[in-house]
Amino acid sequence: MTDEALPLAGLKVLDFSQNLPGPYATFLLSCWGADVVKVEPPKGDPGRFMEPFFSMVNRGKRSVVLDLRDAESRPHVEALVRWADVLVEGFRPGVMERLELDYPRAKALNPDLVYCSISAFGQEGPYRTHPGHDLNLQSLAGVSHLERDGKGEPGYSMLPIADLSSSLLAVSGICAARAKGGGAYLDVAMADGVLSWVNVWGLGVDLAGGAKKQLGSGLLVDAITRPLLEFLARAKLYAMPHYGVFRCADDRWISVGIVAEGHFWKALCEELALGPMKKLPLAARIAAGPALKPVVARRLRGRACDEWLRRFEEIGVPASAVLSPEEAAGHPQVCARGLADARGWMKSPLPGAVHPDTPAPKRGEHTDAILAALTGEAAAPTL
Repeated sequence: MTDEALPLAGLKVLDFSQNLPGPYATFLLSCWGADVVKVEPPKGDPGRFMEPFFSMVNRGKRSVVLDLRDAESRPHVEALVRWADVLVEGFRPGVMERLELDYPRAKALNPDLVYCSISAFGQEGPYRTHPGHDLNLQSLAGVSHLERDGKGEPGYSMLPIADLSSSLLAVSGICAARAKGGGAYLDVAMADGVLSWVNVWGLGVDLAGGAKKQLGSGLLVDAITRPLLEFLARAKLYAMPHYGVFRCADDRWISVGIVAEGHFWKALCEELALGPMKKLPLAARIAAGPALKPVVARRLRGRACDEWLRRFEEIGVPASAVLSPEEAAGHPQVCARGLADARGWMKSPLPGAVHPDTPAPKRGEHTDAILAALTGEAAAPTL
């Protein structure tokens, strides 16, 4: 696909964001053809000190160094705002206003500008000025409550899901605003995205409610079943005996992902010599999960991972090996779809996107060329 055929070809993006999630959002936009100019402070984006992360999320961009607090930079900043179709910033609420680069001022310079602010808690509410990173937002949203360890202590997702979910919110919001036409202000809160995800799964999947109806109520029943119901409420699908990660004979791990499919459960029971269990309905399997899952685990411990993978493929049971990120980059499915380059770096997951050929820019690499082009011209040169 040529650059001209990409859905965002010709879109000009001015990126004031650093670290995550803004740079990942603008990376995705660049993979759809947008021309992204990254504005960095004199010391550079702090993410530059974390490689190869920085290079991964800043491929295909250009870099301009400007001191936003320096009055001499003001004409250049205003010229860039006039040039842009989209502006992305990731500062805490109030910072862009102090820098006199908030939306009302930007709109006065460029009425058709789509201005996207990404912050921890958004531009409104009692927490709007609170600092917050991904772990804080996981805790607030309920992720840590669900991700408890074997001792029942709150945990966390190793993936920065609040950061990355807000990147996707920013991309979708920008595309929607551009489709509508005219200027727009987008208030993207990292907390909002992860709260939405946790709400759908945390409240929407209620295995405990179904089990409670099956078991009935009463003082004795409640005393016996309370720990089970608490476990079901928190563990979600992982409470099922056929949904989880299991150790194999070679000390590798395999994931088995059966949800409500009775035919998958029947095939698994027959393969693991658990024949009588195959007749259990889903509700009974869920209620018996704490006792039944260790039995499944012991049977899976009997063969090597690759043996199980071959056998499960033959009988149609959904299963995958637990891979490292490096191993995943070389997986046949990943290679067949052309998702990784020679370094194992993934291209954009957006449909119809391309893998940027240009590396992440050096700090301020394009400052002179872009600022010179903006002097008396309507647009900065493209890559």
